[in-house]
Amino acid sequence: MRTTGAGTAVGILLLLGFATVTATAEVCNLKVVTDASPDYTDLGSMIHSITARWPSPQEKCWALFYWTHIARRQTNPMHLHGLECTDPIRQFNDYGYTMCSTVAGINCSVWDALGYPVKFWDISLHTVPEVQYNGRWHMYDNSMSALYTLCDGQTIAAVEDIGKPGGCAASGGRVEPGHIARYHCLNSTSNNGFLTGADCPRDLAQEYRCFNPNGLKYRYYYHNWDRGHRYILNLRENEVYTRYYQSLGDSPEYYVPNNGKDPEKVNPRYRLRGNGRRIFQPALTENALKEAAYSISGCTALRPSGVVPAKAATPGEIVFKIQGANVITQLRINASFVRRAPADVTTLAISTTNGLTWTDLWRGEGVGEVPLDLVLGQEVNGAYEVLVKVVLLGQAHPADACLKSIEFETITMLNSKTQPQLLLGRNTVYVGTGAQTESIVVWPDLQGDTYQPFVVEQKNMSSKAKHPGYQGVMYATRAKEDAYVVFRVEAPTDITCVNYGGRFYNRAASFDGGKTWQRSYSLDRTTPPWDVLHFETLTDIPAGARSVLLKYLLHGSAAGPDACSIYSVRMEVSHQPQAARWRPVEVTFHWSEVVGWASAHADDAQAAAPEQHGLKPILQLVERSHTQLVEQVPARYTIDVGGMDHPIVNSLRVNLAGAAGTRPDPVSPRQTSRSDSIDDKDLGKQKYVGRWVRYGRNLAERKSYTVSVPSGRQWGPAVGRRRSERDQTHRRRGWPTLCRRDWAPLRPVLGKRDEPGDYRGPGHGAALRRIPYPSQRRLALVGCPEGTGPGYGGSLHLDGREAVHQPGLLRVEPAP
Repeated sequence: MRTTGAGTAVGILLLLGFATVTATAEVCNLKVVTDASPDYTDLGSMIHSITARWPSPQEKCWALFYWTHIARRQTNPMHLHGLECTDPIRQFNDYGYTMCSTVAGINCSVWDALGYPVKFWDISLHTVPEVQYNGRWHMYDNSMSALYTLCDGQTIAAVEDIGKPGGCAASGGRVEPGHIARYHCLNSTSNNGFLTGADCPRDLAQEYRCFNPNGLKYRYYYHNWDRGHRYILNLRENEVYTRYYQSLGDSPEYYVPNNGKDPEKVNPRYRLRGNGRRIFQPALTENALKEAAYSISGCTALRPSGVVPAKAATPGEIVFKIQGANVITQLRINASFVRRAPADVTTLAISTTNGLTWTDLWRGEGVGEVPLDLVLGQEVNGAYEVLVKVVLLGQAHPADACLKSIEFETITMLNSKTQPQLLLGRNTVYVGTGAQTESIVVWPDLQGDTYQPFVVEQKNMSSKAKHPGYQGVMYATRAKEDAYVVFRVEAPTDITCVNYGGRFYNRAASFDGGKTWQRSYSLDRTTPPWDVLHFETLTDIPAGARSVLLKYLLHGSAAGPDACSIYSVRMEVSHQPQAARWRPVEVTFHWSEVVGWASAHADDAQAAAPEQHGLKPILQLVERSHTQLVEQVPARYTIDVGGMDHPIVNSLRVNLAGAAGTRPDPVSPRQTSRSDSIDDKDLGKQKYVGRWVRYGRNLAERKSYTVSVPSGRQWGPAVGRRRSERDQTHRRRGWPTLCRRDWAPLRPVLGKRDEPGDYRGPGHGAALRRIPYPSQRRLALVGCPEGTGPGYGGSLHLDGREAVHQPGLLRVEPAP
């Protein structure tokens, strides 16, 4: 312990102790990724997969900016345990609902993990982050998907650069407030135009007002960040997990509520939510029962199948572990029991606290065959793992109470934008595994007394009923006394590794431990920022340890959340599987190839040009699937995708060999192998690589234009008036308006086709635009081969079943 000049003892300490007592067979820590999208298994894998090929800090930050743009949308942020969800892996795997402060915190967390200094800024009605490299600060706004350069067109500007007065050749030498915002945005339609990558209409005049120097507030004490979560996918015998890249429904069993509401309903056009369906049917046979169960006490298996208590008049229990990988929204249990007499007992209970507390859910009634069909919603919603305990008691004979069969169907929620993707052409799929250890994760909500089920001991510790957000929620009640909370994690087999820590607020505190505790970390600095992330990994575990106590202890001269407190904690305990043998894994991708356009109208002229007749063209799709048997890991294989544009990926299924059997897929039943292609001529045989293009000057700048297609939205009088006023203003200034799906496309009158510059027409977008690019690097157009993209520099996205022209996000990469 050390003291400050004022004599205040400060610090945060994590301690743990092991209790030795005297466990499931599966392929553990499985990952399936493709070369079309990043690896979101954990933060280290995500950063490596996005940045490893880019040598400079600027290129790494560009790449992170690009993929973060794809992984989230601007909408009501997901709140978990009273805080915005700013853990990158949890957000990108399961949610994607963020606002400016949320994604700013996510960026701070990722940049910090990359080793770069960060800042968190509140500006005028907006929040942005900054990162430091090459001796200066740089702002990346993933909320509005906007980047700005200095007047050199190369250096990413800092927060304080964007709104201050300036001038250069771009403004005709005029010195104006917000010069960088108005003239040097890399993602705008034109000077003083609109942002093209934002999820909402946003002009550069609004951007300047946000970066007004009088409204900048650097939050030196705070980063609004979090991390520590990882994606854990374990597969057992008779277990099948299918991730669907679209929502399976909008009823409560398909989502984790955000402040009591469906997070998708705020902006359903984003189509963020997908769902997973996980089926586990443990084999209740003599050879398989030990591996299928999480733990068994006083039970034995019958031949050929079934579970009964080992002794008459003595209860036996069997516990099954249900894992989500993605966050769980619903659990359905189908089972068959036998009760021979009224005195026999068959019950079922669940635990979301790693077995520390149990909730009784069902008790068998009647005699003979007793079926069970139990649907659990709120009881499991938001959890990642659930324990299900079956208790059997045969009063006269052990076999009088029997579990004949049981099946678990788990629904999960996932972020559809970040699942492994396929592109047109040849795709490489990577299948690998991490350590062959099972994991137990404890992530308690620290608000009020909701964390109490996880705690075995606490002293002098209080927690606020509602998280303050900018400070911790759990704190010492009295100053100058030890305050601590002890969590216990029980494992069914020997523990191999412990990772624990959290996010801490420290201005005046100290952590200390007892003689039987192992000190693993101490936080004793009180300099800002005061929200500190730290996790410890311990591998020196005593032999035979199956229980671990984790202590978080505070001590200081002041008390309360503003002195020393805890925002959140996460504990992960890895333990040995009961049988760690390898089994081959089946990986099945199901997708729809785009083979053309169709029209419901027989008129050839209408079918050839449906938009000119006010008709909406319909995508013509062909269903495809590919199943790969992975016999050893790591493994790489290829999938060829044909068609005329990038495919719509529908689902990804993983299971141990043979587990899927002939079970029909309730969502995508039409599955054909690649060899059953209706036309092998459309097979993509080369890897898709974005084409490098240069854009000349904006040929539409200061040209007149007309509305070519009526708006697809019903605009109210007020909205229509505002839109009309905005368009008139832009006509007077000679600016093209931003072309969005809900705005009328514009037809610029460009004059002669042989004017200098590139013409990408016809009629896809508002205009061609002049795009600054740093260091003379050429710009890769996302998802759009050269010569095929919309004229304004966007890309054709197949969003669900609908083709949507959206403004594209440009990334800078080195020219080959």
